[in-house]
This record gives sequence, C-alpha cells and structure tokens, in this order.
Amino acid sequence: MNKNILVVLFLLLFVKVNAQENLVNLGKSKVDSIKLYLKEALDLMKKRSVNSSRLNWEEIYKNANAAAENAKTIADTYPIIKKTLLKLEDSHSKFFSPKQVEAYLLGYRKTGQQFPEIKSAILEGSYAYIQLPSFASFNFEEWDEYVKTFWDKIAELESKHPMGWMIDIRDNEGGMFVPMYAAISPFLNQRKVIGWKDGLGKYIFMKFKNGRFYENDLVTHQFKMGDQKIKIAKTPIVVLINQGTASSGEFAAISFVGQKNISFVGTKTTGLTSANQEHKLSNGAFLVLTEGNTIDRNKKEYAEVGKGLQPDYPVDNIGSLKSSDDSYLKRAIEVINEKISTP
Repeated sequence: MNKNILVVLFLLLFVKVNAQENLVNLGKSKVDSIKLYLKEALDLMKKRSVNSSRLNWEEIYKNANAAAENAKTIADTYPIIKKTLLKLEDSHSKFFSPKQVEAYLLGYRKTGQQFPEIKSAILEGSYAYIQLPSFASFNFEEWDEYVKTFWDKIAELESKHPMGWMIDIRDNEGGMFVPMYAAISPFLNQRKVIGWKDGLGKYIFMKFKNGRFYENDLVTHQFKMGDQKIKIAKTPIVVLINQGTASSGEFAAISFVGQKNISFVGTKTTGLTSANQEHKLSNGAFLVLTEGNTIDRNKKEYAEVGKGLQPDYPVDNIGSLKSSDDSYLKRAIEVINEKISTP
C-alpha cells in the first residue's frame, strides 16, 4: 500500500480517536460542572439556613445528587434546588433563575413595569397619609428614586403641620427591605429598631445613617440621593397593617414596635417574619435563604410562621384594601385624636 495513503489513514484515525476523547472529556466536564453547581447551592443552604442543624444533610446531598443523575444542563438542577429549599421548612427561602435576576437588576422601567406609586394626602385638613408600597427591584438607581420620592412627599405633608400621621403598609407583600427601611427612617426615633437572630444565636441589627445602610457596623449599601434631615418622632403615628402585609412589609411595620408615639391599626400581618439574605450563585442565579428570625428593638423574636404582628386597634372589615379604606382611615383618625387628647 502506498505510504502516503497509510499516513492519511493514520491521521484520520488519530483525528477520530482524538475527537471522541474530546467529546468524552467535554461530557465529563459538563457533568462535573452540573454536580459542582448543585453542591454550591446545597453547601450554602447547609452553612447559612437558620434551620440547618435540624436536617440530615447526608441524606439531602444523597437524594439531590441522585435526582441530578440524568441532568443535562445546570437549569435541570433548578427544580432539585427548589425542592430542597422546601426541606428547610422556613416558608421563606427562594430560588431565582438568572433570567429572573436579570429582570430585578434592570428594574421596573427597563422591563416595562410600572414603578410603584407612593400615594399621599392630607385627610380632613389635619391628618397626613402616606403609603409604603412593596418594592421588588434590585436596581440601585430605582432604590434612590423610591426613597427620595417618599422623603419628598413626607416633607410636603409636614409643611401642612398635620395633627398626626398614617403610614399605610397594608398589602405591602415585601421585596427589598433596604429601600423601605431608608424611606421610613425619618419616622423612627432611634436607629437600632429591626434585625434578626441567626441560627447560632447572634443578634444582627440593621441601621440607616447618612445615606448608609448597616448590618451591625458593616456598611452593606450606600444610597446616592443624600440624607433626609426631616424628623417626625413625636407626633402621633398610626401604622396601618393587614393580612396582606408580608415579609419586608412586616419588617417595616416591626421597625415601629416599641416606639411610644406609634399605634397599629388593622388586622394581623401574614407572618413571614424571618430574615432573608441573597446569595449570587456562579451562573448569576440568586439563592435567597432564611438565616434568622426577625427581632424588634427590644430583641423580641418573631419566630412563629403565620403568627404575624398583631394590631393595637383591630378593624373588623378585613376585605380588600379598597373596600375597607373607610373603616381603616376612620379608626386611624379616632386613634390619633385619642392620643392627642390623652398625651
């Protein structure tokens, strides 16, 4: 046989074998990356979950890896991760895919959504009303806008010298607590009013000062819209709550617990009062884990799922926000007048 032909055949055989080896290696690399991704998520749950010590992690890893045996892509592990989160039994931990995270980072307007409207008014010529709506954007420019809009409305209402205030947190189902906390800061009479107790018993308090948000002494976010100098801490304040007040909405309400000029009007809140932290996974997804139970300024722990925050002054009408407005606002005005007459 011609030597040139033998060389060509040898080269073809070498290329074919090499290609097959590359495919095998590529497949193995892909499988390894899937396993590593799942391990990354499971390791975070084990390390950070408030309920970690209650679980059999050897069994959890074994079951999760078995479920991922036929996974072809990292996305195939998402249902496994979500199913494992349910085993944490905190009713609050969540998983957000890279696509969902991208939408949060872009914010409301760039994804075609309506920016939350902050309603405000002077009622009956004497009572200031402002709504704290839920906020589900991870776009920091929108954080600044949300807080500044809230502050501007406070300043406008304060210029009317109201006899009392209503802060409406009804149907605020949560979202990003940091901008909500910054927004209500002018109403708070001290800085360490809300935090959480982690699985090891450590207390972490959140603070807002000079545009900076703290977890204990660690700055975790810097706002860029300046500091709000107005302070409203002595006028009677009614905080409106209902069954639709949940998660970060509840944290906002609990921030007022123990403040002397505060009264709660409405119905009990949802009872999702655990403290969550976001963790970015290697592909851009977010694993949001419950790492502790919410505490108020007096270190009272809100650990029982579903118990929620109870109102000082219950409102019988528990229908939708729109249908029950009259009952809530009427009761709020009565409470403010009562506080004014009996300081």
